[in-house]
Amino acid sequence: MVFPVVFRVAQFCLLAQIILAPLLLGGARPWAMGILSVLTGIGILALCAKMPIHIPRYLRVIWLIAGLVAGWMIVQSLPIWPMQAAPFNADHIALFPTAWHSTVADILWFIATLTLASLLAHKDPHSFIKQVCITTACAATLQVGLAALDQIAGWQTTFWFTKTAHIGDWTGSFANRNAFATVMIFGLLASLYCFARTPGFSAAKRIDQKGGWLAIAVICGVALLQSHSRSGVAIALVSIIVFGWIYVLASNVALTRWRIVSGILITSGWVGACALLVIFAFPEIGPRFADLSRLDLIQRDDAWASGVYAVMARPITGYGPGSIALVLGHFATPGLNANANWFSSHNIWLDGAITLGLPMMACLVLATLFAGFKIWRGLGTPPQKALFGTITTIFVLSASVDWIITLPALILPIGLVWAGCSQVGARRHREGHGPSGFAAQSGTRDQAVWP
Repeated sequence: MVFPVVFRVAQFCLLAQIILAPLLLGGARPWAMGILSVLTGIGILALCAKMPIHIPRYLRVIWLIAGLVAGWMIVQSLPIWPMQAAPFNADHIALFPTAWHSTVADILWFIATLTLASLLAHKDPHSFIKQVCITTACAATLQVGLAALDQIAGWQTTFWFTKTAHIGDWTGSFANRNAFATVMIFGLLASLYCFARTPGFSAAKRIDQKGGWLAIAVICGVALLQSHSRSGVAIALVSIIVFGWIYVLASNVALTRWRIVSGILITSGWVGACALLVIFAFPEIGPRFADLSRLDLIQRDDAWASGVYAVMARPITGYGPGSIALVLGHFATPGLNANANWFSSHNIWLDGAITLGLPMMACLVLATLFAGFKIWRGLGTPPQKALFGTITTIFVLSASVDWIITLPALILPIGLVWAGCSQVGARRHREGHGPSGFAAQSGTRDQAVWP
């Protein structure tokens, strides 16, 4: 009985972070990262003490890539380079030579958490993915409760400090409405997965037995609209469409021309109906999108242009961690508000190129694409493919318009789903459903591996 107890302890240390990270202001503060790191460490030590550890090959590759990134950040900070041009007069590439300490610590936490997730998912990846989705839905529901309590009481607080921005918007325990909106999207997606994951049910029986998940999805959707997040609303609509289409296309249904046309019409009608519902039920959403035409309010295009200029000035080496605010201030376009603290260009791809340089960023993107392709080939059920494809879509879209997806509270569910899905492919290979690696080559869906 010792090992099951240890396994449960490690599982608790991992899943508790999904709920704790949003409560800790997104988990980005050093003290919050300390709490999350301690939980990850306890979980890994507990498993290592009571079971033989087999590290999958893909995890070794991830640790290698993380080591290369950390090593490059250290090299950027060393005083071994020719003197940089003004105004960055220094003999090192990194504008802030000690900023790599916290960045490497964050990377170490994330990779260690992925390692813990992979060890826990090794035995039963289907159950692991289900537990991650249930916990994510619970975390989103808790945030809805906090946001509703704040709205009813009129506190205008994050439950840590009084809000100075996003007054009147639902943010829960976050200080940013886009972060809250992303958690709501995760809760909505997790609820849809829990609703659709069991095969062989008729529509009526599925609604009768699992209709509560649809109710949670609706609650998360309404809370998302109350956040008044433009990117959140847009990404949520795209995510639901992607989930539905992948689920249908992966179900081995004969796709006749009529089915394709009717699917497009139904999807278009659904999007139109949702847009009309949002406009009439939440009239404050319309002006938010109308504000996109106001150049005095929207400055992300200027931030992106400034970031492109910065990358063009130093495309190979980058500027090192913690340098984005200084770099954007130096390369700011005339329309950019220089008085604002532009710690991000509101585009993760640009941020990565500014920090690491284009070659290192390109290697990271290509490695992620390759890993995603391998994981996708190893998945065997439509719900898992829909979940994996949709959560990847959420990451790509969110990373293209904002920085908040890098918060521990938001990157954690994505990483856990990827870890669980990778173990699904590994298990299919062990059971003989795939000839190599963890990518199943057979095009025939095995009903035995449905969760």
